[in-house]
Amino acid sequence: MLNHRLIKRIERALKLSTLEGMAYGGVQGTGEHFANPYAVALGASNTQLAVLASGSSFLGSLAQSVAPALVRLVGSRKRVVVLFAWISGLVWLPVIAVGYLPGGNVVPWLIACLALYAVVSSVISPAWGSIMAQVVPDRIRGRYFGRRSRWSTLANMLSFLVAGGLLYLLRDRGLLGFALVFGMAFLFRMISAGLLTTLEEIPTDSEGDQRDGLNAFLRQLWSTNLGRVMLYLFSVNFVVNLAGPFFVPYMLRNLNMNYLVFTILEMASILAALWSVTHWGAAADRAGNRRMLRLAGVLIGVFPLLWLISTNIVYLGFVQFYGGLAWAGFNLVATNFIYDATNARNRTTFLAYFSAGSAVATSLGALAGGLLIGHLPVFMGSAILTMFLVSGILRLVVAGLFLPRINEVRRVSSIPSVEVFHIMLGGRVVHRPAALGRIHHHFHWRREEP
Repeated sequence: MLNHRLIKRIERALKLSTLEGMAYGGVQGTGEHFANPYAVALGASNTQLAVLASGSSFLGSLAQSVAPALVRLVGSRKRVVVLFAWISGLVWLPVIAVGYLPGGNVVPWLIACLALYAVVSSVISPAWGSIMAQVVPDRIRGRYFGRRSRWSTLANMLSFLVAGGLLYLLRDRGLLGFALVFGMAFLFRMISAGLLTTLEEIPTDSEGDQRDGLNAFLRQLWSTNLGRVMLYLFSVNFVVNLAGPFFVPYMLRNLNMNYLVFTILEMASILAALWSVTHWGAAADRAGNRRMLRLAGVLIGVFPLLWLISTNIVYLGFVQFYGGLAWAGFNLVATNFIYDATNARNRTTFLAYFSAGSAVATSLGALAGGLLIGHLPVFMGSAILTMFLVSGILRLVVAGLFLPRINEVRRVSSIPSVEVFHIMLGGRVVHRPAALGRIHHHFHWRREEP
């Protein structure tokens, strides 16, 4: 059991973590959302956009694989998180400077800067995830991360709206709009890094984390339920990113959208995530992550196929809303499934290898998409739409192959599907404690064993 004073500190830390999530949502809504449009504005080709996605992911995967060693070297997961958060914020300054370099071909410099951003940001993920998985009780994990994600998404949406408005108003002022947008990203990340200093790190068995290294991770990939989940998520990352780098150029180039329309469509996706993510979390706490992962896996498979039906802007707004809802659920339940399936002793290492594997799959998918896009037949006037079709079909095939073989890892209630959808639509969760309330009611912890 945790003592009362530590529980009070954790309650405070989790509230501040929600604020940090909002600050990072500002980084996403300004910097990360507009990295690809910036590349398009600088004249990046489809192949360069694919290299941007694949190179950043690949280098990020290498960084994540050394995260456990960095934690052991520095002596604290929290120190690693805070240090690299500061560094990732500083990288936005050279991203701004790239647009003002002399000469015409500045896209490679942008790719290099964003790759550096991916590297330093990637180191943060496994260490932060290990800390948070340990301090958030599993009984409310879905609801807590759902609520944190909702506030983060709200900040993402508001900052994205401001950034998109700036770009539209300053569309005739060269790259000034992008400079202001990335300057906002820098400020938001500085706030985020400051709030990360309030993380409450519970000591864990670092020696065990060192023993359970790459060999143990690879053995579990082929022989355990956790491994099947990871292989499924790796496969999803690959097939999703075959098409992933091409949604932005399709909207800005093929459909000739201006930044205002682009921002409105992206807002539809963010609004859907804002509305749905806490409901996904509540449903996962009640019905289990496996059940919700199966639903979300099918939903994301359908998403790229919907782009083939019409180019009507109103219709695409509904498609984007659907995509935001589906991805909000998928990302939340997939992450929580991994948290549930690992234990404190090896969580940092396994999260690092999982994140690295996901990034490798992402980079390979983006690279394969970049190589294939010039050789695919044109469908409905665009090879990009052919790629959307291929990606959608492969997502559904992967779901059919892996999802039936994945089992739940914790005890959950057997509830009818109608109640699941009732919760997802915002209905009250019955026979459960209030969504979060005072968190100490949920600390029925035991020491986690290997």
